[in-house]
Amino acid sequence: MTDQSQDGRAPVRRTLVIALVTFASIAAAGALLGLLWWVLAPRPEGTSLGGGEVFTGATEDVFAGEGYFLIMTAIAGLVTGYVAYMVQFPLARRRQQDLRLTGLLSGVLGAAAGTLLTFWVGTGLDAPLHRAVAEASQGEAVTAGLQLDATAFLVAWPFVYVLQYGLLDAISMVRRDLPGRPEAPPMEGVSPLPAGDASPEGGPTP
Repeated sequence: MTDQSQDGRAPVRRTLVIALVTFASIAAAGALLGLLWWVLAPRPEGTSLGGGEVFTGATEDVFAGEGYFLIMTAIAGLVTGYVAYMVQFPLARRRQQDLRLTGLLSGVLGAAAGTLLTFWVGTGLDAPLHRAVAEASQGEAVTAGLQLDATAFLVAWPFVYVLQYGLLDAISMVRRDLPGRPEAPPMEGVSPLPAGDASPEGGPTP
């Protein structure tokens, strides 16, 4: 009985391990992406209005920081969605266990955590600029740090991840190549007809 219960819990433990590894890997990528965002994104120059407010006008740099965030997280969604599906594919086939839902849910949560880490790392590294803006007197020239006013961009990574993952799964369904899904057993008492014995509409064979 003990051996049977342990054997029954083994797939659950494997699923949890795979889910945790998927979540942690994608979330950790968010920290690296935040560093990359901080390095690449331009900062707008502006004039302090006092009280931490900055007038930057309508220059490209004002929107470039958020644009970089959107593009980078969307690309991350494509890459992580592809990698997660392709990694679970051979694992599911080897263990005869359907891992598609595990990869989807843990990946979406990891993408959400990765997005927040990207935002926190990028804006956190620009803390000196934010502090300088807050302490600047009115009329002083300042450089604005990274920020994200368009909070809707935070869903780009999870959203694109789901699209990529779902597209690959749809391709597998069309190809009838779903790993971890046992093939349907043949119907009892029905044997395939030899080639050339079948006739259309049950009529005689010419």
